[in-house]
Amino acid sequence: MAVGRKQIWMMTEEELAHVKARMEQLLIERGVHLDHDPMLKDLAACGCIVDMETKDVKFTKELIDKAIAAVPAEFTLYSPSGTRDLKFPNPEGKFYTRTNTGAPNYRTVDGDTHYVKPEEVDEWYHVTNAMENLDFVTLPSTSGEYVPGDAVDVYTLEKALKYSAKHIWIQPYEADNVQHLIDMSAAAVGGYEELRKRPIVSMIACSVPVLTYKHMDAEILYLSAKYGVPVQPCSLPTAGANTPVTAQGTAFVASAEVFAQIVMLELLCPGLPVIATPLLFSMDMQSTYTLQSNTEITMARLMAMEIFERGYNIRAHSYGTGTDSLILDAQNFIERTSLTQAMALGAGSVLGGAGQLETAKTINPIQLIIDNEIFGIAQRLRLGFDVNDETLDWDELIAGIDKDPFFSYLMSEHTFRHYEEPHRPDMFNRDGVARWEMEGSKDLLTKAREKFDAIMATPDTYQLPADKAAAVEEKLRIAHKALVKE
Repeated sequence: MAVGRKQIWMMTEEELAHVKARMEQLLIERGVHLDHDPMLKDLAACGCIVDMETKDVKFTKELIDKAIAAVPAEFTLYSPSGTRDLKFPNPEGKFYTRTNTGAPNYRTVDGDTHYVKPEEVDEWYHVTNAMENLDFVTLPSTSGEYVPGDAVDVYTLEKALKYSAKHIWIQPYEADNVQHLIDMSAAAVGGYEELRKRPIVSMIACSVPVLTYKHMDAEILYLSAKYGVPVQPCSLPTAGANTPVTAQGTAFVASAEVFAQIVMLELLCPGLPVIATPLLFSMDMQSTYTLQSNTEITMARLMAMEIFERGYNIRAHSYGTGTDSLILDAQNFIERTSLTQAMALGAGSVLGGAGQLETAKTINPIQLIIDNEIFGIAQRLRLGFDVNDETLDWDELIAGIDKDPFFSYLMSEHTFRHYEEPHRPDMFNRDGVARWEMEGSKDLLTKAREKFDAIMATPDTYQLPADKAAAVEEKLRIAHKALVKE
């Protein structure tokens, strides 16, 4: 049915070449600021131009080319369960999807909003395991009211390793925590070499301010390279606040920041799996409120995806769903659906943000269930369709079988071959008013709530084996002793 990825391009060949040249020039002439002495020394040993006093690093064209050549063309992000391993590039031409990361708030199915509780982390993974169009997960930001504030990421990872059937994307919160997060992940698979061979986790590191990597993010890069943990190097710019106000300028800066991380990672650990992850925002100049879903920044995300996927054959990742609305209203669904469909037709290999509201500040299981449906539609859009004599029904048309006054295409052999192909979202209405009324006149939110209740009433589909769970718990105890100031 499908012939592969359908894509739209934001740039001409000349524009893409210009952006690539400028991005490389920026790394060569300006370079980056990196607050991490061991990493600075290792980069100097690789041939980078390093000033240990100012902590600035510059690259040469030869080093950039060497690093980009080392990026693996194919790799796999593994799942704890072994049932949802993610091969890159996607062999079916689809994109992969993930949940939202970093949101401090949880909105329950009953509408109560508060800081994320540990039991809601359990609930979240129970739901994500059941979502067929959701491929990997992030760590909800469990509140420091319920777990030690110095080790929120460590405590939340323990739950993810125990209960998520799908690959886990980790956003560390403190530099001292990074080693413990890797230790726990290794314990879940039986050791560091097993983690290198079968990485069930990947890391996120970011740059703030422009082309600057603070010690925590440099530590993420450094230890990920040391242990062979895949990285999804990230930039989180806000157009008009910490990057140029134009969408194009913000896409350029974000891509340069991500590109610099990729170059450093591949120099330190050639062949390390990486996924470029520019996650772009903009500032509304009338309200000074940070926005995720305005039209120009969506176009900028498409541009950033194109720089990596088309420009360097490096897999790329950005927001695929999201909203600046505070609630599950019409604005929410218009924004997230238009964003998802636009991104689905772009070049990205991963679309993120599932389940989030309020510019990624709040997560909600009902929204997650609906995003699962939206992603399913967008996947179908990405795949496109074949155009040939079979799909045109040429044989029946040229034969004139429809000239029979009693003929109906309901009885056509062509219909029998293809009638199951149209995508049919699980919770959408596809019948008339009579059946809808007979089944209770339910809207989409009601159906999503019913699906949530059914999922929660069913035993979870995955749990880490007891011996490995015990090993993870032991690493958590060690981390608690080292990190928590009591």
